[in-house]
Amino acid sequence: MCALRLRRRKVKKKPRIVSIVGVTASGKSSLGIKLAQEFNGEIVSCDSRQIYKGLDLGSGKVTTEEQAMVPHHLLDICKPGKTFNVFEFQKAAYAAIDDILARGRVPFLVGGSGLYSRSVVDGYGFKGNSEPRYEVLQICLMPPREVIEPLVIKRLEERLAQGMIEETEELIRQGVSKDWLSSLGLEYFWNVELIDGRIDLNEYKRRLKDKIMQFIKRQRTWFRKEKNTVYLTEEFYKKSFDLIKAFLN
Repeated sequence: MCALRLRRRKVKKKPRIVSIVGVTASGKSSLGIKLAQEFNGEIVSCDSRQIYKGLDLGSGKVTTEEQAMVPHHLLDICKPGKTFNVFEFQKAAYAAIDDILARGRVPFLVGGSGLYSRSVVDGYGFKGNSEPRYEVLQICLMPPREVIEPLVIKRLEERLAQGMIEETEELIRQGVSKDWLSSLGLEYFWNVELIDGRIDLNEYKRRLKDKIMQFIKRQRTWFRKEKNTVYLTEEFYKKSFDLIKAFLN
């Protein structure tokens, strides 16, 4: 009688990363910074507009002071007016994440561009294969409308006071096409409309707020379809901290 020796195959564990997604104005950026500080992390920005240099206030880019608190990647990597697609983002994100992991730190993918985050989390196979490269804890911030709408209004007023319109005017003076800026939608579309005198400031605020709220509604629909995602509506820091601690341990 022959004895069969079965070899146990070692299953290679995938590196672990944290993804923080959610609707606009839910506080993803500030939460990501606080959590990355707690867990020896670095942030990989996942925003389709924050990749562009000079698009700061209109895109909600973290400040230089906030960037100094935690290393940030994939901010300001492309000149305005250029095209940058999801395939290019995935390639750049993989490189940034692998570099962070190689240094023994925890990558935090943070942002609200759903297709960009999904390309990394699900491992979109642009050449046929589709195998996630990482084990991911994805946390989605989904505060209710009655919470998010006042935050949208407050954020808009703050950005206007900080010079969001002037920022867009400066980009135009530097030669950035108005058509390209308008194609970005939301703040940049309506900034151009205001600069060109097609609407006044009151109508600008009203219409931009309405468009942002419509965008948030579409974001909710998108993110509800995500796989293996934990949805939070409140106590974002405490609940996220507990989830990440258990995941990394």
